Amino acid sequence: MSPVRAIGRCRASRRACSPRWRSSSLDQLVLAELLTSGEYDRQVRRSRLAYRRRRDRLLETVRRRVAGASITGIAAGLHALLQLPNGQTEDDVVGRAAEHGLAVEGLSSYARAAGRHSAALVVGYGTPPDHAFTGALTRLVAVLTQR
Repeated sequence: MSPVRAIGRCRASRRACSPRWRSSSLDQLVLAELLTSGEYDRQVRRSRLAYRRRRDRLLETVRRRVAGASITGIAAGLHALLQLPNGQTEDDVVGRAAEHGLAVEGLSSYARAAGRHSAALVVGYGTPPDHAFTGALTRLVAVLTQR
């Protein structure tokens, strides 16, 4: 697609959007500055590294401290799929997690046909601020090892 045609399509899409979905000129100028200065790319690299470290720490901690559990999923994104140890149900673990101040969801809440997968949690590791990540991970391990 030619740049002229692409710009035309973008303008048409923007006109079709509700005003609440439009970005201000100032927002656009700030983003343009971040992109041209290279700061946006630097921030993306810093974020990827930080989240990769969190994911690695989650994987290692669960592998080392929770017998029968495993974590799967691709290395991209901010969530991992934690297969629960035998005998644990999603509802029980989600309930115990909530009692410990953790917000995790069972995989069945994402599945169209519940019951066609093993018991698992969808664990987001991007949400806790850095100072709270260690505590959240410790509480998750406590929940998973509690019977």
